[in-house]
Amino acid sequence: MKLISLNIWGGKKFKSLINFIRNNSKDTDIFCFQEVFDTDSNINESAGFRLNIYNDISKILPNHHRYFASCVENYITGSFQPNFIDFNLFWGLAIFINKNLKVTSSGDFFVFKKSGTFNPKDLNTIPRNAQYLSFVKDNKKFTVCNLHGIWQNDGKKDSPSRISQSNKINGFLDKQKGEKVLCGDLNLDINTQSIKILEKNMSNLIKNYNISTTRSKFFPGNDKFADYTFVSSGINVIDFKVPNIDISDHLPMILEFS
Repeated sequence: MKLISLNIWGGKKFKSLINFIRNNSKDTDIFCFQEVFDTDSNINESAGFRLNIYNDISKILPNHHRYFASCVENYITGSFQPNFIDFNLFWGLAIFINKNLKVTSSGDFFVFKKSGTFNPKDLNTIPRNAQYLSFVKDNKKFTVCNLHGIWQNDGKKDSPSRISQSNKINGFLDKQKGEKVLCGDLNLDINTQSIKILEKNMSNLIKNYNISTTRSKFFPGNDKFADYTFVSSGINVIDFKVPNIDISDHLPMILEFS
């Protein structure tokens, strides 16, 4: 199987992003996306973001089931605007999975704050959820967890909230039968205790494959890492790579496994 995880930056690099997804659509079983907007309004763009990007992606993945889990409503996350907007808008996580795979369960759970608690004047209050789905392939159960981790304006170092986030993720995955994949933009430095907690029961492929960075040329900062893929011991990793492709301010993580 093939899985791609990517923070899509709200579709800012729309044409190149869509081309990348379309070109990988036939042989990719699972897409895990972060920073996904969805709206039922006729406002397609604002502040450089594609507000109906969830629908745009759905159109080019007709052979995939789609799942969306929002954590912020009626705010253009990433715009740094101090106020809510006056039309329906949702921002969060999306998973697209090939219809040939039998999904047995899906959902999301919050790892930081709760839905509806966001204060647009303080971006540190953005709630965070983890999205998941379980499926069966060749009589083997897998659970994929898609995460966009806590953002803090002081960087990607450890904090009590981030330690708690990692413990909540571990607690959830420990209860799941079968093999597990955790992926996404975790907003964490590679040497944090928060990462080490996740490494207790899973392999960190960013470290194992000596990935040098997960950020593209569009990222203005000095941080080399934000995105991670972890796998449980029973996952057979066929290949893992993070190609230098300019489709977001993050780079895609591409995992081939069984």
